[in-house]
Amino acid sequence: MEYSDTKQVVDESFEFPVTHTAVLEQIGSTEITSPSGDSITIQEILAPVEEESYPSSDALYTAIIGNLDDTFIGRKYYDDRGGTAIGTEVEDEATVSF
Repeated sequence: MEYSDTKQVVDESFEFPVTHTAVLEQIGSTEITSPSGDSITIQEILAPVEEESYPSSDALYTAIIGNLDDTFIGRKYYDDRGGTAIGTEVEDEATVSF
């Protein structure tokens, strides 16, 4: 499934509160695909989580997205606001915008 579908799947799959074990049994094998095309299962995402249960869909969704790796954030250090990129020098101080 696409990353953007995660919230909908979580909302529709459970009645809350739900146990960590129930989540893994029901949707643990579901794969989430990153923008780069890599996939990871919900079970792999939630493996380091030590929660016994999730009181709401927001809590479960937050646990899932909070444990995704860097492949899900798009271009690292990208800024569409037109500033100077991190680690580069400004050539002409007159063109700097604050």
